[in-house]
Amino acid sequence: MKKIFYVLFFLLLSHVAIAGGELEPEEILKTSVNEVLTVLADEEMALEQKKEKVIEITDQVFDLTLMAKLSVGKKYWSKFNPEQKSEFTKLFIKKFQGFYVDKIDLFSDEKVEFLPPITVNKKKVKIPTVLSSKDKKYSILYMMFKTSRGWKIYDVSIEGVSILHTDRQQFQNILASGKVKDLLSKMREKVKNENS
Repeated sequence: MKKIFYVLFFLLLSHVAIAGGELEPEEILKTSVNEVLTVLADEEMALEQKKEKVIEITDQVFDLTLMAKLSVGKKYWSKFNPEQKSEFTKLFIKKFQGFYVDKIDLFSDEKVEFLPPITVNKKKVKIPTVLSSKDKKYSILYMMFKTSRGWKIYDVSIEGVSILHTDRQQFQNILASGKVKDLLSKMREKVKNENS
């Protein structure tokens, strides 16, 4: 199950890549998947090069700065001073990138079906997809919003489990019983372990 989770997580990231112009969110997802899949299928590209390329692609469609803020929650974010906000954001981004690029080698021949998007309002949309992996199917829901830089992902739900809410529970548990510096210390350690 853990392996499948990593594959699902990596695939959901691989389905969103660089998008320009006024493309609709579902178009971005459908057309960009080929870019990352091409990187993964390139047998001449070294693993480290693939990781760098995937980070380059996905960083442009995820609003990681907003995700860092949302992962803490409004109540606790206001308790961070500017330096702590900056450090936490950098650590969050490193943690997020480190988690999925280390799972690239789990990718095989999964297929994805894109379902009709669900409009929340003029600036928010949810895009459901179904991942077929061997004889199993998994639901993945992308939450996107429209910014001045185009549509960005701010959360993803795998089989009903929100990545953002999972992080928020962990971070708020630490902050509820400790201080901002305690969370930063744990984040530094986590990032250090993932990069070692």
